Amino acid sequence: MSCTKCAELERELDAAEKAGDKTRAVDCRVLLRRHPQHDGVPVASGTRAPDAG
Repeated sequence: MSCTKCAELERELDAAEKAGDKTRAVDCRVLLRRHPQHDGVPVASGTRAPDAG
């Protein structure tokens, strides 16, 4: 469930949460959920899928 776009969105989400930018954090979560590999998989604040590597 990881790809370049997923990793980019997760980095943006982390940065938004650290900066207190709740609007951007929500946007990132929505984009992660809408990403084809994430359909139906919720993305909680501060919770990431484990790295496959």
